[in-house]
Amino acid sequence: FLNQTYEADPEIARWLQNCDFRIALSHGIEREQLNEAFWLGVGTPGTQVLAESSPYNPGPEYRTMHSTHNPAKANQLLDSIGLSKKDAEGYRLRTDGKGRLRIEITTVGGQFLQFTQIAEMIREQWRKIGIQADVSEIERSLAITRIGANEIQTTLWQNGGTAPFFFCPTHLFSFQAAGLGGANIGPLWAQWFRSKGAQGKEPSAPMQKLMALWQKAFGVPDAERVQLGKEIWKIAVEEQWAIGTVGLSPAAQGVRIVSKNLGNNPGRQYNSPDGMTPAVSRPETFFFKK
Repeated sequence: FLNQTYEADPEIARWLQNCDFRIALSHGIEREQLNEAFWLGVGTPGTQVLAESSPYNPGPEYRTMHSTHNPAKANQLLDSIGLSKKDAEGYRLRTDGKGRLRIEITTVGGQFLQFTQIAEMIREQWRKIGIQADVSEIERSLAITRIGANEIQTTLWQNGGTAPFFFCPTHLFSFQAAGLGGANIGPLWAQWFRSKGAQGKEPSAPMQKLMALWQKAFGVPDAERVQLGKEIWKIAVEEQWAIGTVGLSPAAQGVRIVSKNLGNNPGRQYNSPDGMTPAVSRPETFFFKK
């Protein structure tokens, strides 16, 4: 997640807010390597878009849009936006004359996945496109505090709960001003959204469009809501505020193994923290068959 309202370092803020820069970072990630190393090959490399089985999926092309390993494309984009100068070690230089451009990736240890180790592998992959990444692991409550204070540049976190994005948009856009998820995209945007413009920072035009579509969808017929949902995901993927790595796997929430002797167990279960799994499956109604 790339913080679009980060302000502490204007040079870093400038690039985080540049769509071509975000796309270049995405093309610099070798997702297949991540999948084999941390997902045991069972994940699906690509964007953060929800599963193709969802009616809100905008099309198969959005799984890989801007999200294939293409260092040549990444280098071309970085050169074209003004980051062509490099130091003796091949790292790109800031445009304000203050040395090497360094992007900090904040991770949280002991949560779901090996986020710090994943970030370290991405750091090595970005080295090939001349981007210096500094990985910083901190404790979860401190991360939430720093996110809310708009101090963090980028955050590596899981994207669970994306499927019911009208119910839980936390990982889709700047819906909340603190926490791990969409808040990482821009806590000041979230303040603007929740205060109806009275507080925070006005979002970019694409984000405002996404927010407006999301709000509109609550008062329209099902068919129109599906179309609005597809448009929402098109914007999210095209803008790359959140760079997807590997998804559609049991990595974050695990798997559910059910005995054949268990009765009243639903054939399909929702598996995500926002639904308090397995609460949504009404386990109080389960019973063992004789």
